[in-house]
Amino acid sequence: MTGLIIGLITTASIIAFAEIFRKIDLKFYASLNLAAIPFIYIGFSIDPHSLILTVPGAALFLMFAYWGYKKNYMLTVAGLALHGLWDVLFPHMSSVAPHGYDIFCITIDELLAVYFYIKLKPVENHQ
Repeated sequence: MTGLIIGLITTASIIAFAEIFRKIDLKFYASLNLAAIPFIYIGFSIDPHSLILTVPGAALFLMFAYWGYKKNYMLTVAGLALHGLWDVLFPHMSSVAPHGYDIFCITIDELLAVYFYIKLKPVENHQ
């Protein structure tokens, strides 16, 4: 339950920053969040086995962030949503991941994916 609450507070803070500073490039901000999040996992990968799995995973999500910024924002949204799957798998790869870290991260990833999808979705012109 604590992981969920802290995840909600963290997500609210990230969204509040975007809403307060509306002049920021939201596409860049979304991609920056996706790029940064996976590298936190490297800090919880102290054994070689975890690092072998975590570094390529972080690089993959970094590419989703880059392509999402350069080509199509939906890749950033998809990267955030897919990162939720990584959140479920990671505690099985790391012996030092804190209890509740998976719920904390899933909360952030999935809620940010929804937020950025809604905020970045192009408005359709109905004539």
